[in-house]
Amino acid sequence: MDQEDLVSLIPLAKIGAMDDYVYITSNELALLIGTSQQTANRRLQMLEKSGYLIRTGTSRRQQVKITDEGKLKLKELYFTLYNIFSQDKNEITIIGKLVTGMGEGKYYISRPGYRNQFANKFGFLPYPGTFNIILDDENHARLQSGLNKLIYIRIDGFQTEDRTFGAVKAYKAQIENNIEGALIIPYRTHHKKNIIEIIAPTFLRKELGINEGDNVKITVYG
Repeated sequence: MDQEDLVSLIPLAKIGAMDDYVYITSNELALLIGTSQQTANRRLQMLEKSGYLIRTGTSRRQQVKITDEGKLKLKELYFTLYNIFSQDKNEITIIGKLVTGMGEGKYYISRPGYRNQFANKFGFLPYPGTFNIILDDENHARLQSGLNKLIYIRIDGFQTEDRTFGAVKAYKAQIENNIEGALIIPYRTHHKKNIIEIIAPTFLRKELGINEGDNVKITVYG
């Protein structure tokens, strides 16, 4: 699906399709987006196929509603444009909730192949474990669109006698305005897309005095 198809969600959102089903014909959409009826109908089909839109009825008399996935795409588009025009081009601030991870972070962060690179490239040895944050749709969209304009630091993969460890994207980060750390994004991960992993030189739960489900503010830098 191209960007023109995605942008076609905007006039549908304006007439209420974010909240409920609305009636619209392909001719009416064509007038709203300035294309032919055939092109408008194709865009509706593509939006439905991509999972961003639900359609019922026929092209002459149909109801449409934007799905949660479609709403997320619109939010990503919004934050992409916001970041383009924003004066704060080198940082993104997000808020999420602390969640308990799967326990794998301690194993990986303890590997010398990773720890040495973090020490050399970030100037600190990370506490053995990751600080996991779950983001709602809005903060996840803000982060995803903002990361596209930030330069990351690559943590190279390596091999041991037993196994291969993959490369990691890492961004400088500040936790709650006072602790320097890093956002890490493994090229391959078992976490859900809206869960991020933070490392720092200290045990963040104890340092910040927070518990499961508490809000945490993270600022990611370019």
